[in-house]
Amino acid sequence: MREIKPVNNNGSIQLKFSVAGKRYSFNPVPNGRYSDRRDLKTAEAIATRIQNDILGGHFDITLDSYRVVHKTPHKITHKALITLWDAWAVHLDLPVTTREHHYKAIRQQILKVNPDVTDTLWLTQSTLGASTFNQRLGYLKACFKWAMSAQLVLSNPYDIIKNRKVVSNDIKPFTGAEITKILQGFDLLFPHYSPFVRFLMVTGVRTSEAIGLRWQHIDLDKGEVVIQESLSRDWAGNGYQRVRKETKTGITKHLYLPPGLLEVLKSIKTGVMTPDALVFTTPNHKPIDDGNFRERYWVKVLAHIGVPYRNPYTMRHTMASHAIDQGTPLTGVAYLLGHKDTTMVMKTYGHMINRPRLPDIPLD
Repeated sequence: MREIKPVNNNGSIQLKFSVAGKRYSFNPVPNGRYSDRRDLKTAEAIATRIQNDILGGHFDITLDSYRVVHKTPHKITHKALITLWDAWAVHLDLPVTTREHHYKAIRQQILKVNPDVTDTLWLTQSTLGASTFNQRLGYLKACFKWAMSAQLVLSNPYDIIKNRKVVSNDIKPFTGAEITKILQGFDLLFPHYSPFVRFLMVTGVRTSEAIGLRWQHIDLDKGEVVIQESLSRDWAGNGYQRVRKETKTGITKHLYLPPGLLEVLKSIKTGVMTPDALVFTTPNHKPIDDGNFRERYWVKVLAHIGVPYRNPYTMRHTMASHAIDQGTPLTGVAYLLGHKDTTMVMKTYGHMINRPRLPDIPLD
């Protein structure tokens, strides 16, 4: 299918395309000018929506839902929220990965319900968790704030909606006894992944950082590992492919390997390993998929050994919690976690720091 793009029609904006052999030609922004960047961006967003609708099989043959009155907001005729959302996304000129990750999920929810531009019930009556709800509400408020400044709408219906209360779940790091059980469980059931789990448990690195770790980042003689990149999901693709990128915070950290973990790494390195080779892989030498690892191996091991389920990310909390318990300064914990400062450490683990003990009160 040929890409639909706005064309200059004697200064105005025109969209021309064919659907099922029928040709269409119209101005999506009445009174809009091709030389006006805002009008052109809006038209580009509408063109994208039309193309998606054609591919999705729900093209509006009347074209009514694709028209926007740009210059006179009191005469707005567009009804679909998706049109406004797409226009805002185009205006932001987002990186592909950002657009396909955060913004795509909201767009899919909007597209599924296809609410009117003034309808907020699709969001307020949703069963979204509090954190997700608040995040999406924030995006929508920003979208309408822009739309008001662009004179596309007269008011922001989302301004009166309040955030939902987020109930924070207490972090329950694995105890020493649970760690031992988990490691023994992997040794028994899935020994191939034992080194991977041991590395995550001891270093507390993000899963994507461990998945992307290459032998060139490990110095077995010095007993040191450098964490400077990750193999993360490519949200611009199908979500299953991975792309190599810098760490989440862009920080490079050098970690000294404890003797036990160093021996584990030495035991899995063979002479045929190239510097670019991944340290941890599947039995078929493919990159580990964190979702498959959790469902096929992690869940089964915890169930087998009788340890209450917590997701693999808990290994990161476990390292940080044990470091705090053992007296590691907050700046040190922040470094181990790859944070730029201690803000997140205090927010996440502040309740564990300098906890006073109850006084010794005689009871007899």
